[in-house]
Amino acid sequence: MRRCQGLLILLVVGASGAPAAELPLWEIGVGGGVIQIPDYRGSSATGIYPYPFILPVYRGRSLQADEEGIKGILSETDRLRLDVSVYGNVPVRGDNEARAGMDALDPTLEIGPMLRYKAWKSSNQRQSAIVDLPLRFALSVGDGLDAVGYAVTPRVSYRSQVNAFGRPWRWSFSGEALWGSSGLHRYFYQVDPADATSWRPAYQAEAGFGGTRFRASLNRRDPDRLVSFYAVYDNVRGAVFEDSPLVERRDGWTLGFVVTWLLFRSDDLVKVRQWEWNTE
Repeated sequence: MRRCQGLLILLVVGASGAPAAELPLWEIGVGGGVIQIPDYRGSSATGIYPYPFILPVYRGRSLQADEEGIKGILSETDRLRLDVSVYGNVPVRGDNEARAGMDALDPTLEIGPMLRYKAWKSSNQRQSAIVDLPLRFALSVGDGLDAVGYAVTPRVSYRSQVNAFGRPWRWSFSGEALWGSSGLHRYFYQVDPADATSWRPAYQAEAGFGGTRFRASLNRRDPDRLVSFYAVYDNVRGAVFEDSPLVERRDGWTLGFVVTWLLFRSDDLVKVRQWEWNTE
């Protein structure tokens, strides 16, 4: 089992809470969790990372984040919204057997605009269906930031609020298709002639379809605590890089949970508009 090094500091803005509730302008919490995640999509090597973190919360008008990640709001109507979308991948270390003798890979950060369309909402604001179209540019994060490529990952998600054990929980399920540039696919799946072996032939990665991904999450907020569970299923069948010798399996899971205790908060309250639930 590989452990995360150091303390993870997470910025979460506008974390999920009750509809139309007034919440503190800022909060500071501490928490921890565990994530099990493949080294990369298609890898048979999986790391289990326990991690502590400090959680500064700030509920601004132009910056938000929830269980799906950090987002900046560029423009918004009742049905349409333009966000800044952020996504990331863990580093791939040198002990990955499929990449034996190859360079380790730095973690990647993807960031870019995302157009969102609220296709349906229930009258009681407890259910909604949303179509997202993100375009993210990928950067490797090492000694500096280096451009890797870009990804387009259209997604459809369904959200619902349910009561369990006498408390409200929010859950969501989404499916997405992934397309990536040749640079992004080369970063993870290319084998240069210098790295080829008798059991790992040279391979040239190309741009195109990158498979599918399904996500499910369950979370709730108490006055002093946030609890989240999540699962991601990745499938690379049909991907343009499916024949890469670095693809050892066609599917894989990412599983995790997070618990955060909110210890400090401001006296000033703000009314948080949760666009996904159409609350004012």
